[in-house]
Amino acid sequence: MANRPNDTATPRILRGVALTGAVCAGLVIAGVIVLWDADLYSARDRFEHARLALFGDWQPENWCPPGRESETCGAVKSFEAALEEASDFTFFRSAIIEGTGLSVQTGIRFTTARDVVDGVAAQKWCYVSIPDGAVSRKINLAEQSADDPPVYAGLSSLDESALAGTGLSVEALRLMARSHCRFDN
Repeated sequence: MANRPNDTATPRILRGVALTGAVCAGLVIAGVIVLWDADLYSARDRFEHARLALFGDWQPENWCPPGRESETCGAVKSFEAALEEASDFTFFRSAIIEGTGLSVQTGIRFTTARDVVDGVAAQKWCYVSIPDGAVSRKINLAEQSADDPPVYAGLSSLDESALAGTGLSVEALRLMARSHCRFDN
């Protein structure tokens, strides 16, 4: 019996065809996943996020290019246009302290309208207001600058007279600062 040359080449050819088919199928599946949305801008965003995940050289931002029509982009553009000359935006959130009638106020300051849209705060702070007749006293609980971690106030200088009538102790204030200050945007 003579050795036929095609007998040894056939398995290699079949392996090559199977491997090429698997690679092509994988590329098609990856393309379908990335390009699933019919919006070309969305496909670009997904590509950029994949590139960030793989290579880490792209920073995500709010991306509303000319011609992209969406409710979010329209709101961002009108907000920025209306407040183009404005600066130093400050917002407050309140967190009620159960059983006391008091609340913890967290302030957040943005430098520009674009910073508000991007969620880039310049400064955050937190305090509790204690009513004292017609006015109220503030006890600062914590501060945070830009992306730095929060710095909680050393409350050891407070005496019992500073907290009189509130039902709060210095230790309770320390715990409240950690649970009620809203530094998570």
